[in-house]
Amino acid sequence: MDRKVPQKITRRAFLGTTAKIAIGAAAILAGSAGLFYYGAVTHRKVGSPPPPGNIVKLGEVADLKLLQGVAKIDYEAEYVDAWYTKPVSGFVYVAIGGAGELLIMSPACSHLGCTIVPATEAQRADRPETYFRCPCHGAEFDGTGGATFVVTRGWIRSNRSSRAAASISTS
Repeated sequence: MDRKVPQKITRRAFLGTTAKIAIGAAAILAGSAGLFYYGAVTHRKVGSPPPPGNIVKLGEVADLKLLQGVAKIDYEAEYVDAWYTKPVSGFVYVAIGGAGELLIMSPACSHLGCTIVPATEAQRADRPETYFRCPCHGAEFDGTGGATFVVTRGWIRSNRSSRAAASISTS
C-alpha cells in the first residue's frame, strides 16, 4: 500500500499562505461592502428628485389657522431607505396657541410613548382643563399639550405646568 506522506511545510510558506488567505478574505468583504454602497447610491434614478426627508404636509397654513379647538390630522408619507420605500401613515393633533401660532402635537405620551386619546365627557366634567388622556397610566394634558395631571415614578402628581407640544412658526 502506497501512502502519500504529506510534505512538511516551512514556517515561511505557512505564514505566506495564511497572509494570502487573510488578504483575500478582506478584499472580498471590502468588495461586497462597496457593491452594497454602489447599489444604494444608484438606487435612485438619475434626474429624480431627492426624497422629501422628514417633512409631511398636513395642509395649507391658512386652512390650519382656521381650526377651532384641537383637530386630529391624518397623514401619509413614504419612508425611503437605501433599498426600499415603505408607506407610513399616522396622525397628529393640531391646535392654535395663545399667540396665534400653530401647535403640532404628537399623539405619543411623553412618559411611556402610549397613544394619547381625547378625554371623555365624564373625564372632562371632573377636570375641565383636561383635553387628552393617556390610557396607559392616566396622565392628562390640556388642549395645547401641557400636562395637567402627570405620573412621577409610578405615583400621580397633579397640576404640573410642563409642555409636551412642539410649535412651529408660520411667519
